[in-house]
Amino acid sequence: MTGGFPRRGDAPSNGRHAPRRACRADSAFHAAALAFARLLMSPLMSRIMLLILLLTRLAACLKNVRALRPTAGLSICAALALSACGLLPQQTPAPIVEHSYIPTPAETGPTEPEEPLPAVQAPEPASSVKPPPAPKPKRRIVKPKPPEPVVTPPPEPPEPPPPPQIISTRVMQHDQLHGLLDAEVQRPDGKVVGRAVDLYVDGAAKPKLLMVNLAGFLGVGDRKVNFPWSAFRFTPNSKTAPITFMQPPAVKGKPADPVPKPQPVAEAPPTVVQLLDSTVTQKNGARIGRVVDVLVDSQAQPEALVLDLSSSLAGDKRHVAANWSDLHVLSRNKQWQLQMDFNDAQLKAAPTYAPEQPIKIVSPVVPAPASTASAASAATASSGPAGTTASGAVAAQTPASGARPAR
Repeated sequence: MTGGFPRRGDAPSNGRHAPRRACRADSAFHAAALAFARLLMSPLMSRIMLLILLLTRLAACLKNVRALRPTAGLSICAALALSACGLLPQQTPAPIVEHSYIPTPAETGPTEPEEPLPAVQAPEPASSVKPPPAPKPKRRIVKPKPPEPVVTPPPEPPEPPPPPQIISTRVMQHDQLHGLLDAEVQRPDGKVVGRAVDLYVDGAAKPKLLMVNLAGFLGVGDRKVNFPWSAFRFTPNSKTAPITFMQPPAVKGKPADPVPKPQPVAEAPPTVVQLLDSTVTQKNGARIGRVVDVLVDSQAQPEALVLDLSSSLAGDKRHVAANWSDLHVLSRNKQWQLQMDFNDAQLKAAPTYAPEQPIKIVSPVVPAPASTASAASAATASSGPAGTTASGAVAAQTPASGARPAR
């Protein structure tokens, strides 16, 4: 019968199974020895054996301590008991597992596109978690700045050319010139005989006769007569009468010239023209003004005409001292006319004549032709200014074209 439990009557099988039993016994002995060795090597068994050894020593010490005082014995026993607390089993602390933290895209903020990350692998056990790879440093892209455009400042506008010169002026003082109208006339002995009233000039604008109002007694017997212009001497800065009637000087070997006799005003020759209170016109016939006085220097030479530019009905009078050399005496239709080369702009720019201010004598400046304008400006710059015009321009040393030289 095979299998199952042996029954009575079966043949014994000890001889056939003896080697197998021996092997099993041997393996059981080795397992028991291995378990005993593990028990001896375990921390708990070692601590128990140390505790037994400590108790035996404690018993021996108690025998020796009986002879000591009770308090000292208790102290020693407490110290030994406390020192044996370390032999008791302690709880094993739980292992510390590190966890990694990966920030979300919202926390990291917008960044530049990076390379795609590798495929996510299966997480490893917590005990062997590896730290995430360090993020790659951001590559800073430096864009070159565009070159700034060069800003060129706008060119400065050229200075405006100076205004054209329209008049020229020369300044004289009142002690150099004296007005002819109503000036006292005296004899060489200093006696005043009358006053100057008017002046006669010929076709060349040269003075010929001086009209004098001879004074009578208390204004009774006054009469106007003409004397030759050469019979008078002028002293503008004199404290007495500025006009003196002079007798002709005697010349040796020659008979003395007769003393000039007064001539009636009605007998004035037709070749001369009365000057004061006459009207002066422009070339085109427009009225300039009325002659109200003549300024004479110490050489008996008229230097300027005082013109009243205002009309007869104007409330304010404006006088201008015009240069004597610019006066032209013309005969038209058997009538004498006084003419000057001023235009409206020049008369407007002329300074006003006032007895209490320095005398500014003005002359018109005729514009030069376009071809000679540059040459005239160069000559003016090289020669330097000779006077200042009323409009701020500089007068040249040479007289204007068409103007007569000063006498």
